Amino acid sequence: MNIGIVLGTRPEVMKNYAIVQALRAADLPFVVLHTNQHHDHLLQTAIFGQMGYMPDEVFPGNYSIGAAIDWVREQIRRHDIDLILVNGDTAAALVGAIAAVYSDVGLAHVEAGLRAFDKRMYEERNRIMVDGAAHYLFSYTQYQADYLAKIPDLRGRIFNIGNTTVDLIHDFAHELTPRRNDTYAYITLHRKEFTDSRELMQQVFSTINELAQEFDAMIFPMHPRTRAAMEHYGLSMDLLSRVQVLDPVEPFESLAYEKYANIIITDSGCIQEEAYIFGVPCVTVRENTERPETIDSGANVVTGFEPTAIIAAVRNQRAKKGQQFSPVYGERGVGQRIVATLQAHFRSWSDY
Repeated sequence: MNIGIVLGTRPEVMKNYAIVQALRAADLPFVVLHTNQHHDHLLQTAIFGQMGYMPDEVFPGNYSIGAAIDWVREQIRRHDIDLILVNGDTAAALVGAIAAVYSDVGLAHVEAGLRAFDKRMYEERNRIMVDGAAHYLFSYTQYQADYLAKIPDLRGRIFNIGNTTVDLIHDFAHELTPRRNDTYAYITLHRKEFTDSRELMQQVFSTINELAQEFDAMIFPMHPRTRAAMEHYGLSMDLLSRVQVLDPVEPFESLAYEKYANIIITDSGCIQEEAYIFGVPCVTVRENTERPETIDSGANVVTGFEPTAIIAAVRNQRAKKGQQFSPVYGERGVGQRIVATLQAHFRSWSDY
């Protein structure tokens, strides 16, 4: 079994860390195919270096989804790949899935079964298509596995194996040291549905600035998309006068800020999971979430964009700091469980 790992974004590099380590330990051949969707230095060099692996092949030239699919198909032939493994709901995951389908090789989808039930989201469409194409569906939680089991005509086998971020956080615990010793909120806001609206940005930022009076600090590393949207709409940084707005921070610095925060305010899917694993209460400024397990436990609240809802949720959630949440994302060893499952169940494409 020769595996091709297709990835294209910084979170995928981190999520696949545990799988790469497990493949090495099992002495299984694999190649890492980077679609070059995010082509900055931080992604290609620093992040891969921290994770202890590098891409074997990088898509050349100008990125487009169609060209990336053709390129992955070429790599499948060149490296004699038997199975493509993709992670999450990115364009790279869709690229890898389509390339696998049209190359008649196996497909494994890690993080299968996520649903926000909002088909306006590109990520949601990607999830549906990749889940439908996959032969092996690795869910992070039992909730997601149970949801997948209800989908008619799903051709893949479902395995609830846990969240690879659990392995990452465990193995790099030494990197996650406190960045400050006061009471602070950690903020990330960058999703398209937020940055596409001047009104929503102004409303939410004004609300956060008001809440900043209730903390020693609010730490907000601003995503380039968010900063560009503010400039496009002519929104002044005075909207966040009480907030410490930073340039984007490196992954382990972000995780360290998350771990020791009093509360996290975000619209990121991954950070909802990370907050849960760290036991830090979370407020999600969105209209929905694909992580309902975090809601059911009380660890997370989805507020929408109304100021009164955001303020109430932040005040209620911050009181939960230190509360223990059940380990819905599984125990460490997730990467090893994925690799062991593939070894036990792999068949050539002609047998599917």
